[in-house]
Amino acid sequence: MKQNKNKSKNKISLIVLAVISAAYAVLYFTNGALFQKSMGKFLGLVIQIAPFLLLVFIIMFFNFWFLKPEMIKKYLGEQSGLKGYIFAILAGIISVGSVYMWYPLLKELRGNGMSGKLIAIFIYNRSIKLHLLPLMILYFGLTFTSALTAATILFSLIIGLIVHKFAGEISDL
Repeated sequence: MKQNKNKSKNKISLIVLAVISAAYAVLYFTNGALFQKSMGKFLGLVIQIAPFLLLVFIIMFFNFWFLKPEMIKKYLGEQSGLKGYIFAILAGIISVGSVYMWYPLLKELRGNGMSGKLIAIFIYNRSIKLHLLPLMILYFGLTFTSALTAATILFSLIIGLIVHKFAGEISDL
């Protein structure tokens, strides 16, 4: 069943690639200047995203090399307890880059046993930016910044539990 699903996704991906390629070919022959502008923006985006993708692929490589499913289940699985929550919170806070760059790694970790609630906690805590906390303290004060940070962490735990309760442990990721 899963193999048929993957074949279907691959077929759709190839169709989308073919349609986009055809659109660019038509644009190239009908409006060369717009094609060049579009390709310039595309290449600029690729150059902007490439370092983050490289970082995520390096992390994924080391994750595959060093982390075994048993270890992930122990530290990030359903039975990980308090250490799993703490790790998900801290990892979310210190993670950098666009969140969509983390999705492939999170999917891989999920496939190896990371619980869905810890993924939700990780993603929620990405809203806390360590490099911006001093500026936030400068503008809003230490009390406000501390309260907001604590509330974000607390609500990440609540969101994790809600995701676990209503979405369950999704097994087809």
